[in-house]
Amino acid sequence: MARMSHPQSMQPSSPGATRTAAARMPDKFPTGGRYLSYMAFGATSFFFLAIGLLVLRITWALGDGAEAWAAVQASFQNPLYIGFHALSLVVFVWAAWRFLIKLSAKAQPKKIGPLRPPPAEVVPFAAAAGWLGATALVVIVLWGIFP
Repeated sequence: MARMSHPQSMQPSSPGATRTAAARMPDKFPTGGRYLSYMAFGATSFFFLAIGLLVLRITWALGDGAEAWAAVQASFQNPLYIGFHALSLVVFVWAAWRFLIKLSAKAQPKKIGPLRPPPAEVVPFAAAAGWLGATALVVIVLWGIFP
């Protein structure tokens, strides 16, 4: 069994020449710069969690029988649920746009093997077209048009 190392074994032999700067708030915090956008994007996690919990509730009700399923469907007729789902849709579209569309152009590598990626101006539109195509495919399958 190995023995414990000395607590100061990684400590420098002499103090460094530079001092650590005193802690201070960043400029324009919290309302200026990009902080509001970052905080809003972080706040979308609440909606992801809440919708995930609702999916678990629906799944649980499906396993409990027809009466539980009818009760869940009836509870979703409440205007609060309808408003929450409408707000969640707006939040999810904004988060997807910010993450998938705006970030995808910045995250492209300079080279993909021997090929060069498309121009940065084209990437958001291609990503949006792919996103809309995938959404249309899911709607077609769920509607029963395509088996």
